[in-house]
Amino acid sequence: MKITLNKKIAGITLLVLAVLNFFIWRSVVAAGADTLHVHFFDVGQGDAVYIRTPAKQDILIDGGPDNSVLAKLGQAMPFYDRQIELMILTHPHADHLDGLVDILQRYEVEQVLYAGVEYKSAAYDEWQKLIASKNISTKIAQSGQTVKLGEAKIDILFPDHDMKEKTIKNLNNSSVIGRLNFGQHSFLLTGDAEQEVEKSLLDQFPSDMLKSDVFKAGHHGSDTSNTKDFLATVKPEIAVISVGEDNKYKHPANSTLQTFDELGIKLFRTDQDGDIECLSDGVELSCS
Repeated sequence: MKITLNKKIAGITLLVLAVLNFFIWRSVVAAGADTLHVHFFDVGQGDAVYIRTPAKQDILIDGGPDNSVLAKLGQAMPFYDRQIELMILTHPHADHLDGLVDILQRYEVEQVLYAGVEYKSAAYDEWQKLIASKNISTKIAQSGQTVKLGEAKIDILFPDHDMKEKTIKNLNNSSVIGRLNFGQHSFLLTGDAEQEVEKSLLDQFPSDMLKSDVFKAGHHGSDTSNTKDFLATVKPEIAVISVGEDNKYKHPANSTLQTFDELGIKLFRTDQDGDIECLSDGVELSCS
């Protein structure tokens, strides 16, 4: 009799928790109905950026070096949501790609946007095979494209030519670069693009197409990216460096940190601050 009673109590407890969870998430969704959420996940030495639009669309840009992105998404996305409207791979280095394989295995992904470069790695092969086996729509990224996300949008600024099935000597310089726009705010997301690409962007675009409130530092804060001329044009209020603690590459470079400091740019680092979330209602912007 005691065992039966305990089972009933446990069942009622689980039911109450499930109902509470539902109402908590409903209130969270309602509160953020007109808010753009941009998460810079702490995935160690790698990149993973998750965007939740006011239209409740989910975008994942890169997936970090391992499956830790799964736990991060599980915390950031509503528990009932198993669909990602858009997955973007900036370039197929392991610290940007590998977690995306796990995402494809566990989530429904509507569309994939990537440069389509030729690159040999087991993870890249598996990622492309999963996309094909699931009949996921793919699009080759190129400058001039716009991804419409309700009231938000992502303007693709690079690559500036078709890189599909092409071998790129410096894979970092095949990075898909996007500028996320919502209301009065913009986020510039440059993958691992280095200074040659930064110069190309300066040559190709007027300053108002590059100016952004939030800048995801290029190449984990390396001195191969984040040139002063480029940052002076972008003029971000906030920069985010996605970087692993005590990494072997010594990222971020001291010279990069000095440049941010000289330009008065507020800096967040995933190795020191953990996950970073920026919120925008189109008028007010906050990051923490």
